[in-house]
Amino acid sequence: MVDDYAEVVQLMDKMQAHLPIPAYPTPELARTLRKHGVRVDTHHPLFVKRVFYFGEVGGIGCDATPTREAKEAFVVSLTHLRIAPQHQL
Repeated sequence: MVDDYAEVVQLMDKMQAHLPIPAYPTPELARTLRKHGVRVDTHHPLFVKRVFYFGEVGGIGCDATPTREAKEAFVVSLTHLRIAPQHQL
């Protein structure tokens, strides 16, 4: 949870300026996506295409839909993604 709304806005602005952002799913997220038939693992990045703010309780959410061909969009909490180490953010 982020307590300072100004920090949230600043981070989201930075993220939006760098879209799409390569991010690796946590093991828990990868398992959940696989249960939904999505072929994903923790060693291949997803790409964050949009960011959303779900309030103080929900935090920052990211559209991390794995491929353009995907029939469903996946919006997940930023806490379930690891930004690629070489990325500017």
